[in-house]
Amino acid sequence: MRLLAVSLFLEGENRTNIAKRLNTARSSVNKWVSNYLSKGLGGLDSKPIKGRPAKLTPSQLELLSAHIIQSANSSDGGRLTGEDIGNYIFIQFSVRYHSDHIYKLLKKLGFSWITSHSRHPKQSRECQETFKNFLLETILHTPGHLPLERIDVWFQDEARFGQQNQTTRLWAATGSRPRAVKQQQFEYGYLFGAACPENGKTEALITPCVNKEAMTLHMEQISKATELGRHAVVIMDGAGWHTFNTVQPFNNVTLIKLPPYSPELNPIEQVWSWLRQHCLSNRTFKGYEDIVEQVSKAWNKFISVPERVRKMCSRDWVKLT
Repeated sequence: MRLLAVSLFLEGENRTNIAKRLNTARSSVNKWVSNYLSKGLGGLDSKPIKGRPAKLTPSQLELLSAHIIQSANSSDGGRLTGEDIGNYIFIQFSVRYHSDHIYKLLKKLGFSWITSHSRHPKQSRECQETFKNFLLETILHTPGHLPLERIDVWFQDEARFGQQNQTTRLWAATGSRPRAVKQQQFEYGYLFGAACPENGKTEALITPCVNKEAMTLHMEQISKATELGRHAVVIMDGAGWHTFNTVQPFNNVTLIKLPPYSPELNPIEQVWSWLRQHCLSNRTFKGYEDIVEQVSKAWNKFISVPERVRKMCSRDWVKLT
């Protein structure tokens, strides 16, 4: 509108007519024309709105962020609430925040109220970081005559699904608490799942139990899915049935074990969560056959979008090229 007002003025229109045509105040037209004549087009720019000055300085915000991060990573237990953070700000900086503004401040600093993951007390971060030097790990464990560009990296794991099913959050009317049936029977099925994030391939097997025989069958699936001239490196945890002799019958598959107590390095764990959240929670199963059918449908729904498989299972440290 400011540019149009100036354009009409330069065409010879008087300011009163310009104000009528643009349905605005004549004083506004006077100001726009005056600013243009004195400062050019730059005079028509909006002035930045300063707003209320921040209560905390940048250095104080850095100290607050460091305190929150340290508390989140502490092994002493407990958690910071909005009230705790407000008290810390007042004690450290003599600044008082309303509780509603505490959460806005946390969001501005990049923090979210999220669920933490469990960590075994014997877990070694050093071992995990060493394992993430995966290029060296792969070279040491795979046949030396194969170049890295001919190696496919798979992630593999198993999960139990059955009648002792979990309930999960759902959308419902505020103030209500919907009830979901939780069965008391004990029939289960075990889903062996594997994914190659580089090419989006997946392989799965459902069995009534977990043992080396079932594991060997799953490795056979991965072996058959590996193209001729390529080699599959399968990353898995140290479960008792994850033994190296399960791949002895196949000359194109190699196993690499994760560091102890490090399930978070295996993205298949996220796949299990996705299956439960989107397909298998808050429901009942008639028996083993129904478990197999519903778990199969859930897995097929997950792999129906290859990009979802790649995105969920990809890790930067596992790339070989």
